[in-house]
Amino acid sequence: MCESTYDKNLAKIVSYLTFDGHLAEDLKCFYLSSKDTSMLSDFERLIYQKFKINGRLERGTGFGESYKYRVFKSEVCRFLEHAGAPRGCKVNKTFLIPEWIKINQELYYHYLRVAFECEGGFWLESKKYPVVRFGLNKNEKLINNGKEFLFEMKALLLNLNIKTSNIWVTKGNTRKDGIITKSFYFLIRQASIERFLKMFGFTNRFKKESLVTYYGKIRLPLRGTILKQQ
Repeated sequence: MCESTYDKNLAKIVSYLTFDGHLAEDLKCFYLSSKDTSMLSDFERLIYQKFKINGRLERGTGFGESYKYRVFKSEVCRFLEHAGAPRGCKVNKTFLIPEWIKINQELYYHYLRVAFECEGGFWLESKKYPVVRFGLNKNEKLINNGKEFLFEMKALLLNLNIKTSNIWVTKGNTRKDGIITKSFYFLIRQASIERFLKMFGFTNRFKKESLVTYYGKIRLPLRGTILKQQ
């Protein structure tokens, strides 16, 4: 189907689908949804490089301006599920980081980078110091799986010498389908923020604007520089 099947491009694609994307329950299509066109362009590029197929850009239907890059290809959908992309409604599914990604530092570096692009947050706390947070929502019946998934992320970050806070769980919301969710979070510890930003940064233009405004002393982007030195 493609060259070097389990490579960094596939790790990025699986991460996109795990967070801001969606792999259809019937395995007929998949898509990435975002307000940031640079993320959509990156996803489009990855899909073409990996599978030599094109999708289509659609305008989103939610609040504010957003878009979806959607691809119809059942064969690729089945392959992506086999590679570890969760299928269907993610808040109702148990899943962890795929083993083939966790055993390779380069692969989990790229997986984590995309994860923070999608679900990471950056802001200035009390106009004094930066905060980087990661969050995830799960069905309240899957609290243990939600915590285990974040523990895996924290362990991989620690392998990169990036320390994180404890996980905390907050009340989520009741969805239109009646599902009650919980929200799971952790922070990058202050002592590790500069290293985190040097390794990962953000390409999402909204997050990057905040980053440059509040933490411009770090020369960005430097992604991969520290990783190659280890």
